[in-house]
Formats: sequence, structure tokens, C-alpha cells
Amino acid sequence: MNTVSERLAPELCVDYLVDYDEVVRFGVETGLVDDEQAAVLRALASRHPDVAVAEWTLVRGLREDLYAACYEGGPTEPVVREHAEAVAAGTLARAGDGWEWSFAVDLALPRRRLALAAVDLLLRDDLDRLAQCADAECGWVFLDSSPRHNRRWCVASDCGNRNRVRDFYARKQAATTGVVE
Repeated sequence: MNTVSERLAPELCVDYLVDYDEVVRFGVETGLVDDEQAAVLRALASRHPDVAVAEWTLVRGLREDLYAACYEGGPTEPVVREHAEAVAAGTLARAGDGWEWSFAVDLALPRRRLALAAVDLLLRDDLDRLAQCADAECGWVFLDSSPRHNRRWCVASDCGNRNRVRDFYARKQAATTGVVE
């Protein structure tokens, strides 16, 4: 969900998943796709650009469906449908002490892995710790692992500082003008 910056301020909103290559880069960065798979995916995308664009669109749709389910009271059915399609396309196999999904390396691989991760997120026991940044524009999501569960900002040094400075300036202005909010 955090591939959109300033989600809550449409005039400032930036979507970082601008094309299929960025989906692959995100997959590598998050460990959903390894470097070897990424090379295959990029080659496939160059040979089948229309399919890559379709997959890019589906990944963005999955992201928005997950966000809507978590923060806008939207239905979970679209996310569950993506999950079911991923499960149908995969093979569950023993891996070390556990089990792992295996998929063909095709252009749908990042979406399938994201669908599994999305449902894993929705099924967490500590989903009540899933929070959205308190910044009025940000909209990033994080898992609050603070000891008192009172984290407010996605990144304290970014949104936190910006909001603390904004609040300080507003208090200074109020003290100077005598206007109290």
C-alpha cells in the first residue's frame, strides 16, 4: 500500500508503480522476487509489453483493493479473489521446516506473491496494530510495534517532524496574535 505517496492529498499524490519494471523492482526490494526471477520477468515484459501493462494494472488494482478493505470499509472479496487465483496457479511444497508456494516465473508472478502477502496481512492476529500515518496528507500504512502502541507517524523523522514543526509554528502564531485554537 505504501507505493503511493501523499495518498490523502490528491494534488500531491505520487504513485511509484509507474510501470511493470517498477513492479519488478518493488518485488525484488521486498523479497517477493529474486534477482534471477527479475531478469526473466524483465525479458518477458519486453517481449510481451501488452501483457506486462495488463499485469501492472492488476497489481495496482490489488493494492487499491487492499487499501480500501483496510481503510475505507471496502470489501475484501477482490483481494480474496486474487488470492484464490494465485493459489490455483501455484504449488505448495515443503521448504525447510515449513511450506512454501511455488509459481511459474511468468508476468503474473509479482501479483500472485502480492496476493498471498495481502491475505497473510488480513489474517494477522495483530491486525489491530495496523495503522495509518496521522499526517493529513501521507496515508502510508505501518504495523505499530511500539511498546505502548501509540505510534502516530509512518516515519518519525519525516511526517513526524513535519507535523511537530507545523504544530509548533501554529502555537507560536497563536501566542503572537493572541488567537487560541
